[in-house]
Amino acid sequence: MGEPQPPLLLRIWVLEPKQLNWWIATLFMVGAALFALGCVLYLASSKDELILELIFFVGSIFFTSAAYCQLHQSITLIGIVTTWKQMLHQEFEVQPHHIGFLSAFSQFVGTLMFNVNTFNAFFDLGWVVHELLIWTPNIMGSILFQLSASLAVYEMCNRWWCWPSFAHNRGIHWWITFINSMGCVAFLISALLSFAVFEPASNLLITWATMFTLLGACCFFMGAFLMWPEMSMRNGAERNGV
Repeated sequence: MGEPQPPLLLRIWVLEPKQLNWWIATLFMVGAALFALGCVLYLASSKDELILELIFFVGSIFFTSAAYCQLHQSITLIGIVTTWKQMLHQEFEVQPHHIGFLSAFSQFVGTLMFNVNTFNAFFDLGWVVHELLIWTPNIMGSILFQLSASLAVYEMCNRWWCWPSFAHNRGIHWWITFINSMGCVAFLISALLSFAVFEPASNLLITWATMFTLLGACCFFMGAFLMWPEMSMRNGAERNGV
């Protein structure tokens, strides 16, 4: 007999580069870690604004890459199309009726808004242009993220909200969905607080906005991290014929 295997939930590190889920989890973790790093440096009064802006921009690119992979996965899992070329001809006929696709699509467009938001932050803009080119895509991206999370919860619970419960065996995927939805709420609050107002209130609001961004990034990191043990559980179940 071979050595006893540890419980599946303890297999927190998974190296499966051939699986798209592994890339989705890893890319989201890197993006969330960069967002968290940028927030920590800002709260620590880092003086190098260029470095901060670069960290957030690169982090947004990782978010977009992960969201693109998730969107592609949602399309292929439907079983109607298998390539992007087929999708261009059929997605608007069938796919929008699939909640998982709508959730992934909303999240992907939201990440594009964050790309615009973080890129425009490199420039020294006036108040009106700042709100138009930085805050507007920020709030739009946050709203799209919240929509994506709401759709994911609805797909999981068959209603728009349900509380976590250890009394019901909902599975690790449910906790991933719940934690990610909390991250989306935190991002939305951060975007609302980041609207520029008069001094000194703006400094206080920006600090709180940064703290909520940090909270959202931590939630996304944890949600993505849990995808690794989820993969272990799924692979183990498949090996055991479950």
